[in-house]
Amino acid sequence: MLIRGFLSYFLTRGLTGIINFLAIALYTRALSTSDYGEYALIVATVGFINALLFQWIRLVILRFLPKYKKEGKEFLLLGTLFTTYLVILLGITLISIVVLLTEIVPVHLVLCIVLLIISQSIFETILELLRSLLYSRIYGILSVSKATISLLVALFLIKMGFGSFGIVIGLLLGSSLPIIALYVLLKKQERLYELKQLWNFNYSLLKELLSYGLPLTSTLLLSFIMNQSDRLLISWMIGKSEVGVYSVAYDLTQQTIIMLMMVVNLAAYPLCIRALENGGIESAQRQVRESAVALLLIAFPATVGIIALSNSISSSVLGRDFSAGVADIMPIVATSVLIQGMKSYYFDLSFQLGKKTVLQIWPVLFGSIVNIILNLVLIPLYKSEGAVLATLVSYIIAIVLSWKLGKKLFPLVFPFKEFIKIFVSSMVMMVSLSFWDSDNETFYGLVLKVCLGVGIYFVTIYIFDVWKIRNRIKSFLAQTREK
Repeated sequence: MLIRGFLSYFLTRGLTGIINFLAIALYTRALSTSDYGEYALIVATVGFINALLFQWIRLVILRFLPKYKKEGKEFLLLGTLFTTYLVILLGITLISIVVLLTEIVPVHLVLCIVLLIISQSIFETILELLRSLLYSRIYGILSVSKATISLLVALFLIKMGFGSFGIVIGLLLGSSLPIIALYVLLKKQERLYELKQLWNFNYSLLKELLSYGLPLTSTLLLSFIMNQSDRLLISWMIGKSEVGVYSVAYDLTQQTIIMLMMVVNLAAYPLCIRALENGGIESAQRQVRESAVALLLIAFPATVGIIALSNSISSSVLGRDFSAGVADIMPIVATSVLIQGMKSYYFDLSFQLGKKTVLQIWPVLFGSIVNIILNLVLIPLYKSEGAVLATLVSYIIAIVLSWKLGKKLFPLVFPFKEFIKIFVSSMVMMVSLSFWDSDNETFYGLVLKVCLGVGIYFVTIYIFDVWKIRNRIKSFLAQTREK
């Protein structure tokens, strides 16, 4: 089930990741470092508000929808969340009107931010609903459609002279048009009659959901501070151009490492929830352990590969104004992103499966405080390199605290034996690739090096039989022949 779900999400998320990867390459050639920095700050603002107001709704859907669907009460849950969403949306509208009347922020900027918040919140909520129901195919179509539309519209508007706002408008249309198309299709097939039941609302249920979701929202906001506040501080202390270089390094790295880890989590997390609900703690622990091996199997070699080929990646993918600065910080950024992903997709499961999400706040709170203090000290001294080091230290502190607190709530079994095999395999690949790194690389040369690294890694894990990969391949091929 995990492999089938992973392959399904990998095809769609992989294609989405390729499109987003291509977008970064094209944007860095079409925009200046200052324009890209401005776009990064807008996206950071939208991300902060989205996480503050709407992320808890998506987390509640993912955690509780299987349970309520099993009990035949799914529309009570969805109706309560839908009504709450409308109330929050009304609040955003009123606040936006006040901001427009005060003329503190330009009208076009407020409209872009508000519309982007609404469109992305709806899009991401529908994706989580599809994910919880295991509708991976529709999930994939929407994800790929959004990435494709956003890129094409953004490139057209940048060429027309809209600059960074061209990307913002592209994201807006990319989030909106696929949802509109899905609505029209379902309405045409007369499959929307059940939407009437979304007007159900239960205040007691809302309080229960908030007690689960709000601590996670606080955690996500603090995670946002750890991940995004450095961009705001760099802009304040140094300028938008430095933000552009720093943001590209993170965007490029997260489009690979986090994307791969997210694919595993998309397939694995619903299975962990179902294992807990149907088979109890031991069943859930086995499922989480299998998910951890899958995370490490994919993410660790990706991180090592980025470190080994940092110069080749930056020189072949990015524009000339970005490449040198990104290559200098990419190895540390890749390490930070790996730690971030392991914390979010593995160690934090202890709090979520143990239903003590309020305790998840403390590791991130302490890490955020350390991050801000270190940023204030290191950015004036080392610029982007200082911000990268501050983030790395803060994530190390956060993941250690998450492990310490989480093991008392829901003990996780870490696959040490499999990790050692993965580590050795990744090091073999890294040593092989490090001799081929170049600061004057072509894109085709980079592709050949990546294929070489993947081949070396695959042969090594096959020899070590990591995750019983030999039997899994044989089983997969046998099923394919039967179909």
